[in-house]
Amino acid sequence: MAGFADALRPNKFTGVHFKRWQVKVRLCLTVLHAWEARLGIPAGEHSPEERRKFTDANNIFVGCVISVLVDCLVDVYMHITDAKELWDALVAKYDAIDTGSELYTMESFHDFRMVNNHSVVEQAHEIKVLVKELELLKCPLPDKFVAGCIIAKLPFSWRNFVTTLKHKRQKISVENLIASLDVEEKARAKDVSENGGEGNSSANMVQKHHPHSKNKKAAHKPVKTTTFKKKKTTNSKGGCYMCGDGGHFARDCPNRADRKAKANPGTGSKDVNMTTLASTEDGYGNLFTVLSVF
Repeated sequence: MAGFADALRPNKFTGVHFKRWQVKVRLCLTVLHAWEARLGIPAGEHSPEERRKFTDANNIFVGCVISVLVDCLVDVYMHITDAKELWDALVAKYDAIDTGSELYTMESFHDFRMVNNHSVVEQAHEIKVLVKELELLKCPLPDKFVAGCIIAKLPFSWRNFVTTLKHKRQKISVENLIASLDVEEKARAKDVSENGGEGNSSANMVQKHHPHSKNKKAAHKPVKTTTFKKKKTTNSKGGCYMCGDGGHFARDCPNRADRKAKANPGTGSKDVNMTTLASTEDGYGNLFTVLSVF
């Protein structure tokens, strides 16, 4: 039993979370059969054997409690040798401090919001921890209310799941809700892993050859990964850029200027710019007119 009590020994009390520490001390002292010593010696006459048992339980209680206090608190309470006096002093001071933190715990529970980059189930358990702390502070919350708060705090991406729960219109407990969240979260993770490889696009890649390659021209030549086919046309010759007719190219067009000049040598084969004086009837006199003659 002594070895089991050592396993149950709580961490040293630092002055915060007294309710939590109190529960751990109670478990340890119950195993050592010394928890009742906090109530003091019962009234009435007692035999020497009963007094001896109470003295032993008192010493175990005081020694265990003092051993799980930090040094600064040991200096404050080490002079107390009565179990009831020691326990009443700790409860009077630190239980009131925990009661003052009740409003902070309520605020943390009210402002808690779930996020997408963290497990929803783990966040639901964090809400349960806050609820248990409020319960230790004598502020219990109904299970149905806690389940509704967890649903309301789910991320926006869970909106469809929340709507499905609301349409069921049945009482749901916190444990059942967390189990449903666990199933839904695992299903979503599976869908993401299965669809992760789809939608990949391919592109032409240029491979860089080793800088010490002997063929320097090939070292900078891109490697074609996609084969493109040329579009085939039905006509062997497209339309002419000179006259617009089909069946021949522009170099073979009979309407080319050089072909006309060779066919009619008397018409001239040079381009000249001529400047003439044109008289106007509106009173502005002679105006220069530039004519481009082919």
